[in-house]
Amino acid sequence: MPLLVGLGNPGSKYDHTRHNIGFSLVDAVARAAGVENDWKTWGSSLVCKASVGPVSLLIAKPQTFMNLSGEAVQALLTFYKFPPSEIAVVTDDVTLPAGSIRIRPFGGHGGHNGLRDIIAKIGEGFSRIRIGVGLCPPQQDLSNFVLGRMSAIDQESLKPIFNEFPALVEMGFTKSWDFAASRFNRVTPSSIN
Repeated sequence: MPLLVGLGNPGSKYDHTRHNIGFSLVDAVARAAGVENDWKTWGSSLVCKASVGPVSLLIAKPQTFMNLSGEAVQALLTFYKFPPSEIAVVTDDVTLPAGSIRIRPFGGHGGHNGLRDIIAKIGEGFSRIRIGVGLCPPQQDLSNFVLGRMSAIDQESLKPIFNEFPALVEMGFTKSWDFAASRFNRVTPSSIN
């Protein structure tokens, strides 16, 4: 049973912020599977089990705040005996225009503190699904930008991702993340924030 992890910050004040796109997308997978009300607290994560096509998976939303995401992922990996290759992490990416998708079967953190902490705890051998949430304007503080809400234009550009995300997850876990990348990776035109 593979593990899908959505990154974000706990608490309603962070709902619908750029940094919480990972939470929002794994919520979409849970909704598509009909288990959106089945979240339970396990350790320092909210978890639920879901079936996406032929795939049974565990979905997790770490509740440790973004910069300590690795603690929650490491605990899940240790308890459930997931090899890192069976883990996919969904996160925001401020270097990609809103509506872009970049899937990588392996790699680094790209400056993302949640990914940085996961790599520090379990290594680099997990897949990443980076979702463009818009480019941070040069004059704006990055932390304020990621903790802010997206413009209406950027929100509109994310709608197709929410619609196709369960299929993306199914393809990644059944065929391969390279195959899913060949079908879903895209960079959308940049909008003005």
